[in-house]
Amino acid sequence: MKKKVVRGKPLVVYCLLLLAIIVACSDDSEESSELDASAGSDVNVLVNSLVTLNGTGSSDSKGNPFEFSWSFIQKPSTSNAELANSESETPSFTADVQGKYKIQLTISNAHKASDTVTVAAFDVTNVEGEYENMFPGPNVGIRKFVTAMDALFATCEFTEIGGVAAKKIARYNGTAWSALGCGLEVGSIYDMAEYKGHLYVAGRFDEIGCIEANNIARWDGANWHALKGGLTGGDDPYGHALAVYKDELYVGGQFTKAGDVTVSNIAKWNGTDWSAAGNIEEGSLRELHVYKQKLYAGGFFTEINGTSIRYVASYDGSTWSALGSLEPLELKRTGAVLHMAVYKDILFMAGEFASNNAEVSELITWNGSQFSDFGKAFILHPGNKIVELSVIDDILYIGGRFHQVVGSNVNNILQWNGEQWGIMEEGISGSVNSIIGYKGKIYVGGDFDGAGGADAENISVWNED
Repeated sequence: MKKKVVRGKPLVVYCLLLLAIIVACSDDSEESSELDASAGSDVNVLVNSLVTLNGTGSSDSKGNPFEFSWSFIQKPSTSNAELANSESETPSFTADVQGKYKIQLTISNAHKASDTVTVAAFDVTNVEGEYENMFPGPNVGIRKFVTAMDALFATCEFTEIGGVAAKKIARYNGTAWSALGCGLEVGSIYDMAEYKGHLYVAGRFDEIGCIEANNIARWDGANWHALKGGLTGGDDPYGHALAVYKDELYVGGQFTKAGDVTVSNIAKWNGTDWSAAGNIEEGSLRELHVYKQKLYAGGFFTEINGTSIRYVASYDGSTWSALGSLEPLELKRTGAVLHMAVYKDILFMAGEFASNNAEVSELITWNGSQFSDFGKAFILHPGNKIVELSVIDDILYIGGRFHQVVGSNVNNILQWNGEQWGIMEEGISGSVNSIIGYKGKIYVGGDFDGAGGADAENISVWNED
């Protein structure tokens, strides 16, 4: 009987198969390994601060080792800053001049990954002065100040101010407050402006001064007057912004009728009649300002006259236009532009902006052809918000709700003189909503209970040494 012989495969074949499996597993491991570079969070610092960068959050998904390499991709033109230990996890440099420093981290092994971080350095000084707090102030707060008809006017939801009964709007002559007739019983005033010697107010109301008036009215110094039908139409009509441009009063907000004229969120008044000024669509208008012979509008809108124009636009009296590229700001979108002021021939804007990482300066500028920023001066996070921009005696004042900005502890009010940021003593304990100059003094209004470290009631006067 023949023996059955079981023939095995040659050993070399088994070895080759095993090697293939090992290589395949090795290749699969290498392909699935991923690098994640983390250059750390953006930061604000003072000029001449030593900045230590942090790449310790970087990783390889398989735990493989990797190398670090840091380099500047942007810094101020006059800076001599150099990175020390640029191939370590935590290099450092001195931010020697004011401006924005953008640094790139690259990590590498068999693969590469990169990330960037922005360090903004600010030149900050303490401004000598003191706050003189007014008692009694308004019993609710101040939303808006304006000077008109040789007086200071204030509005918010108060019913008393300076010990005088006044419903939501009042006049101050430098000595005492007084009511404007019956005032406003129900609703709110959002903006005020002087036009042809009278005070105009816009807001959300259907009666003011004991007369019927739809969301806009005029005060002549003694009596209130409606404006030929006012602002109506839509689900919730209101007026939110006023500006005088080419001898006409423009009003923006959310409405579809101005008098008997069909409009879309913006209209103009010549003292007698209403007329349209283009169609601001898909949202509301919140701010109007004149700059370099053009009217600028900001708000939540995304379309004008059927064209995609988002959040801010300019108007030459006949045509609305979008502004330039946002690329210099590294912005994903502008977001709603809500506040504007012209300072040293530059248009300053503040609002609700967003970048790819949701951290971006709330204060940007437009010179008529290009945007720029302040190097993330007001990094967005809950609690930091600009509410007011005001120019007084060649100083830009910034008010709102913000702390720990421009590399320092700053309480809700700040100065910019074109070169340096100025901290005004201990600041304000609460929201600063309006800042204005009147009869040589600087009035600060808002919702606060302290100014300069002392008790206050929503109004304080800043006196600079």
